[in-house]
Amino acid sequence: MLALVDESILLPGHGCYLLACVVIPDDGRASIRRRVRRAAVGTHFHWKDERDDARLRMLRVAAEQAVRLIVLACRPIVRRDHERARTQLLTGLLGELAAGTTLDLLIESRQEVNDLKDRKVIAAAVVARQISADLNYAHSGPDQEPLLWLADALAGAGMAHIRGDDRFLARLPADHLTMRTEALRNAASPASRLRR
Repeated sequence: MLALVDESILLPGHGCYLLACVVIPDDGRASIRRRVRRAAVGTHFHWKDERDDARLRMLRVAAEQAVRLIVLACRPIVRRDHERARTQLLTGLLGELAAGTTLDLLIESRQEVNDLKDRKVIAAAVVARQISADLNYAHSGPDQEPLLWLADALAGAGMAHIRGDDRFLARLPADHLTMRTEALRNAASPASRLRR
């Protein structure tokens, strides 16, 4: 299995930090990639730049091809707490994924300095034995791997739901979808948070 991860951030009002994960089967990567490219209007897809018809096409691919759809959100949150929220959500996502079958993890890159922060969270999860040391993970950009467009679409649908628009999330199969919103916990290191 391949787990594709992207984020969405809502700044105004009572902000929100959201991680979305789309899990697809290994044996379908090439055909799903072709479907994703066909669903996009041009040579790329980014939720905030798309019209609703393109958004719905990408969500249709996710609905038809994904084994699991996971949306984890942290709110209310202010900008200075984004990294703490990401650590909390990524730790929770790793816990969700550990219960499933063997998988590879592909996270949308946020530049090397921030990708290193994700790697530290993953390393702490390995030390805490929350996940296997054999986990294959990498960071990539959506221009290099169009499959990440699926995670972007799920993140957009999840954030739309949080803002009160359920048109998009309603298009996804409820039996494959996990959506959870939580408050930001007190500051602690990723390793200590994993041991609780």
